Amino acid sequence: MSRLCLIALMLFLLSTVEAQQFKVDTLYSGLKNPTSLLIANDAIYVVEQGNHRVLKLDLNGNLIEKYGNRGSGNYQFDSPTDIASSTGLKIFISDPGNNRIQVFDKRWQYLSSIKANNQFESGSEITPSHLGVNKFGEVIFYNETTKVLGKYNEDGAYLDQIPIPSDIKDVSGLQVSDSKIFILDKKSELIHRLSENGFYESFYEAKRTGSFFYRKNEIFGVKNDAIEKQGALTKKLIFSLEKKSEVNDLYVDESKFYILTSYVLIRILEE
Repeated sequence: MSRLCLIALMLFLLSTVEAQQFKVDTLYSGLKNPTSLLIANDAIYVVEQGNHRVLKLDLNGNLIEKYGNRGSGNYQFDSPTDIASSTGLKIFISDPGNNRIQVFDKRWQYLSSIKANNQFESGSEITPSHLGVNKFGEVIFYNETTKVLGKYNEDGAYLDQIPIPSDIKDVSGLQVSDSKIFILDKKSELIHRLSENGFYESFYEAKRTGSFFYRKNEIFGVKNDAIEKQGALTKKLIFSLEKKSEVNDLYVDESKFYILTSYVLIRILEE
């Protein structure tokens, strides 16, 4: 009886996937170690760590502008890692090689840099990797040096530091949404959900998940061969990829899925 139920469930999942129609477009190729993407202000921003810069594309993948090169000055980067924004008015770029987070406005005018101060880790330098921004414009980032979360306001003033709960073995990705902090833990193959103050709340299964995106109480996880969606009590295969590839980031915008691999940006549109 259980075997019949399992077969019925598998057939249902396969029919669900096949019933949906998708259009797959390669928006931009030839990237050198891209690590993160953001959609804001009717544009796509791609952090290209291998070239120490950020690319701005239109929504069809056409190049609008290239920002930055390797260096330590304003508008320059040293191995940038992540990009985030709350409303699109301010854009935050983690710049770990320069021990800072650079802040730009939507026209890409430099505003400030968030750095360590005497209140955070006794003034030691920060090494920010993954970051997110909450609805108040406060930036929360993972500090690779001290293995804690730092919290600053949008003007760079220190607010708090949040210890990582012992349940989390690895920080491979971070998103801030709905006053919650979500952390991808590849070592434990879980996505952990924390409160805005860092208290542990729950987790989602994330076997072989390369990246994830949280939206409207659902977790979208992308593996090297498929996209899955998880709700509170449900799990669904959304799309099977024809070719396996290393996935660096995922962004979900209504019925569009943007996947960033080690060299190309792909858009999957549900029709």
